[in-house]
Amino acid sequence: MSKRRARRIGAAMLAGAAAFVLYALNNPQAGFPWPNGVTYLLYGIYLAGAAVLLLAPFGGKK
Repeated sequence: MSKRRARRIGAAMLAGAAAFVLYALNNPQAGFPWPNGVTYLLYGIYLAGAAVLLLAPFGGKK
């Protein structure tokens, strides 16, 4: 994957996450059918994936 593509995908993931958070804050009646711990785990995995895609292009060449 090219550096430019990885950065774009990572930026899109972060923008999508920000949009979701804004939507969720304005709709407090909604929820998930599982415990909060599972939700936080999914959020962490998603943010870690976005961070990897944003930071990977800055790694050294092989």
